[in-house]
Amino acid sequence: MTSRTSYRCRGIGLLLSACAAASAGAAEPRQPQARPRARLYTNADLERVHPFATETGVSSVPAFPPGEARAAEPEPRSRGRGEAAWRREAAAVRERLRALAERAAGLRARIAERARESPVFGRRRGEGGATSSLAALQAQLAALERRIRSTEDDLAERARRDGALPGWLR
Repeated sequence: MTSRTSYRCRGIGLLLSACAAASAGAAEPRQPQARPRARLYTNADLERVHPFATETGVSSVPAFPPGEARAAEPEPRSRGRGEAAWRREAAAVRERLRALAERAAGLRARIAERARESPVFGRRRGEGGATSSLAALQAQLAALERRIRSTEDDLAERARRDGALPGWLR
């Protein structure tokens, strides 16, 4: 007999014994177990634990009054320029990016126009002229998009190094 067959036999035997135990238990109606009653605390219990009340920190005194706590804290300040300067800088960068995005949109329109043009047969111009200008326009567009991304990343990195909060750049 192989080990696989012996494991199957053992499994079937365990299954049958579990079924027999379940059917025997099902014949007897089970009584719901009574839940223990909840503990009722009285004044005597409170008097018993009263000497330990100071261990919970009830009678602790703060190191300094709350009014002095705000005065003792150092003022949070940016390492470099403040919020107003970074908001002005972000607005200037957004204007530059808006101009670059308009140029990119114009390039995309020119690329779409060139792509729609069908080559006219019989012209004496170079055969690769239209495709080479299309490739040049696509290269210009890719360079412009890289410039836009690098400008955005540069602003974010300079602001991060200076300690500006991200909300100041929005």
